[in-house]
Amino acid sequence: MITSLMRSHRVFPVLLIGLTALLTLWLDQISRWEPNKRELDPNKPEFVAENFTATRFSPEGSLQDRLVASRMWQYPGKADVYFDQPDMRVYQQGILQYQAVGDSGRYNNKTKQAFFDRKVTLIRPASARGPETRVLTSAMHVDTQQRIAKSQAPTTIHYGKSVANSVGFVYEQQAGQLNLLSHAKVIYEP
Repeated sequence: MITSLMRSHRVFPVLLIGLTALLTLWLDQISRWEPNKRELDPNKPEFVAENFTATRFSPEGSLQDRLVASRMWQYPGKADVYFDQPDMRVYQQGILQYQAVGDSGRYNNKTKQAFFDRKVTLIRPASARGPETRVLTSAMHVDTQQRIAKSQAPTTIHYGKSVANSVGFVYEQQAGQLNLLSHAKVIYEP
């Protein structure tokens, strides 16, 4: 009995060290455990919204931008948001400066750039500076920060009763200038 008691005194520290080692390994495993993350398919939209409206206000609280679309979606991990039938309106001190309406487009949240890639119309409403201006083209890029719209595609411009055609344009909203890039033909009617 004394020998078996002496053996249990020798086995107990070894057993204790073994249990401590197992407990350490187990604690190490659970401390590194991450919950199962659901991997999103990069080829499928992360979300889709129907009949979407987004409004942004200036720091002073006046209306700055409004985007309306029949459908909006975004892919996982991407900065581009895609739209069907986008209608983007840009305001200054709450007054509409221009409107861009298209069949489809996308907006990059990081660069603040909008791209209309199918049938787009840029509209500057009539004001004291002149009559309504409509610019029709198949594709257009809009820099919402610098307020510049441009295209390299064939373009038709209606300025009151006057009509101009060109291949490409650059519209600088701050300066109120519309520059025709090439092959310009203008029919002016006062």
